[in-house]
Amino acid sequence: MPDTKKSQPHIEILQTNLLRWFDKSKRDLPFRRTRDPYFIWISEIMAQQTQIDTLIPYYNRFITNFPTVFSLAQATEDAVIKAWEGLGYYSRARNLHQAARLIVSDYQGRIPDTLAELIKLPGIGPYTGGAIASIAFNQKVSAVDGNVLRVISRYCNSFADIGHAKTKKQITGWLDSILPDAAGDFNEALMELGALICLPKNPTCLICPIRSGCQSDATGTTGQLPVKVKKQKQITKQVEVGIIKQNGRLFFIRRPEVGLLSGMWSFPITETAVGSGQDIKKKLRENFPELSEPIFIGTSRHLFSHIIWEMSVYGFDLDKLVCEAVATRYLVSDQAESQSDYQFKSLSEVDDLALPIAFSKLLALLTDF
Repeated sequence: MPDTKKSQPHIEILQTNLLRWFDKSKRDLPFRRTRDPYFIWISEIMAQQTQIDTLIPYYNRFITNFPTVFSLAQATEDAVIKAWEGLGYYSRARNLHQAARLIVSDYQGRIPDTLAELIKLPGIGPYTGGAIASIAFNQKVSAVDGNVLRVISRYCNSFADIGHAKTKKQITGWLDSILPDAAGDFNEALMELGALICLPKNPTCLICPIRSGCQSDATGTTGQLPVKVKKQKQITKQVEVGIIKQNGRLFFIRRPEVGLLSGMWSFPITETAVGSGQDIKKKLRENFPELSEPIFIGTSRHLFSHIIWEMSVYGFDLDKLVCEAVATRYLVSDQAESQSDYQFKSLSEVDDLALPIAFSKLLALLTDF
């Protein structure tokens, strides 16, 4: 980053031109029509892994279901996950729920107004905390996300790896030192510039409000920045999915509390090296001793950030008498566990479950099953 004292004109262009542009050109977003910290908090958590334009309908649905921190704190986890459905990265929803309960129990329902207090809450790190503190409370702290890292790297013609913690710390410190009084607007303006103009590919430099101070534009290096070392490639896993049908109802299990899609509902699933349906049959026989041979239904593919599931889907249409006997024995043995760990649902009832897209899209394969 440039020396703050020696680069005052460079800094003034960034501050003045950016704020002027943001005032005239910012998108009209529902969470920009308020300074209520609750709504800003919800929007910032959603924006962590989702583009702004994409999250708007989810944001509107979520705050309709939970209009206050008290209603969110009082909700069940399943209700919160269901309201979040479709956004992915469900740990964000669980952290919101846990944080809401802490805000109600420890802060009497008042969202903390300082970065130091905000980052104590589940799911809130330095960026999200800085965004909430500056936008909702106008605290003079920066909020550095991927958009901001890209904008500042180009503006300062920095070839430091933005994936490195040291680089992020350096950029954060520099921004902290030059924040104007309108810190919240400035932070939002940097993010907005990265989202609309200073794009990862093909940035529209000709209409950029801070072009006159941009060092990478002056040196012709914009296309080379920012520098970011590529992450490890996604791992592909072959998995088998078992769909058990009982009198028109489907069998769902709750996934473990740790790991991928933790705590959510799914069809039974297991990794396989064979791909003939025998691995999922073996897994299912732990609860259903009498199973027919698997019926191949189809395949599906689902991409996560670091894993790709290549799914082979198999059906098991249980005999009514056998299924009732097995289900009855299982229910009698542990009623509480059966209610929390598995459910039979008809297709019309599936919408009641917080079912990840990886599994909900498999329903389209069941027309002939």
